[in-house]
Amino acid sequence: MSNTESSMARWYKHGKALIDEISNSKPEASEAYIWFMGQHGFAVNLANVIFHIDVILNDFVDREGKSRREYPAPFDPGEPQRVDYVLCSHNHGDHLNMKTLLPLAAANPGARFVVPAPWTAILKDAGIGEERIIPARSGEEIKLKGPRGDLQILPVPAVHTKYIQEEGEKNDQGDYTSLGFIIKGEGISLYHCGDTWITPPLVEELKARGPLDIALLPINGTDWERTATNCIGNVSYLDAAKLAKAVPVDLVIPSHYDMMGNNSENPARFAEAMYALCPQKRYHVSALGERFIYKKD
Repeated sequence: MSNTESSMARWYKHGKALIDEISNSKPEASEAYIWFMGQHGFAVNLANVIFHIDVILNDFVDREGKSRREYPAPFDPGEPQRVDYVLCSHNHGDHLNMKTLLPLAAANPGARFVVPAPWTAILKDAGIGEERIIPARSGEEIKLKGPRGDLQILPVPAVHTKYIQEEGEKNDQGDYTSLGFIIKGEGISLYHCGDTWITPPLVEELKARGPLDIALLPINGTDWERTATNCIGNVSYLDAAKLAKAVPVDLVIPSHYDMMGNNSENPARFAEAMYALCPQKRYHVSALGERFIYKKD
């Protein structure tokens, strides 16, 4: 096995094969195709519209010049591909990173970018045209035109950088700086929560917005050691399972447990928690670059 092949061994599919599979995908009206792209990143084809959600394709290098990633990106961000909308949940480098977004924007001129309103200036100042940027605000539905009909993105507040509070962080204009997204199309609803803690207001909002078909939830959690080194935490595997039990959702896919060695988790713990707390609900632990097909009955 060559060095290149060895470095990509963790990917079920990568490179041109993965790009072509995503770009050429055509789900039926009752289906959604979902690819796990590492960390909290997913490529999703819903209603024949392709979304990249928190997909990061650049490297992270430490002070010694060594990669911080546990595995390489599946392909270069400057590769031409089919991507209609790029969603970034908040302004952290493993969710919104111009080293991914700029080459992706240049190689794919039809792609548009949905980011929390406080961060639109970052994209604009970096050279992405303002006409391609869609500001996202909590409670303001974003309507999209797809080849098979209308779709909607509903931004949902996230509580991320400050632990144990019920209100998400806002800028001076009152806009949330961290968001999740509910995407709806052809009768299927998919929720990507971004990075967040689980709070009573979030649970109540998801109940009100439900039923949800799919939830993409982080499980990396936090602890005193990571907090002491300024590593911002997240939903734990146990809280993710408790959320799945509390809200009307059909399927949960865990994420945000694998890319950074200092901020990881074993997804088997999430599977065990789901089995113990809500065995009647579905979950799927995805391999990197694996296509998962959700079919609604």
